Amino acid sequence: MRLTFDPADPPAEPPVECVSPTVWRLSHRLHRSHRLADAGRCVCGDPFPCPYRRLAERGFLAALGMNVGAVQQDLLDRLTKEEQ
Repeated sequence: MRLTFDPADPPAEPPVECVSPTVWRLSHRLHRSHRLADAGRCVCGDPFPCPYRRLAERGFLAALGMNVGAVQQDLLDRLTKEEQ
């Protein structure tokens, strides 16, 4: 699957192919709140990317209709690497 948004800087408004705009907007708020601060740490103090940042990333994919329920590795990283 090719992502139609920049995973490092996703848009606040859901893309056209989004099936759940509410999940997208909630994920965007969480994503914005958990960003890299300094020395490899999130603004929340956890190592970056923190679990909340990862949850936001999975939320974006879920909002696009992808099944992210039982995935062990980070889907966003894998999909981004597949595009390169």
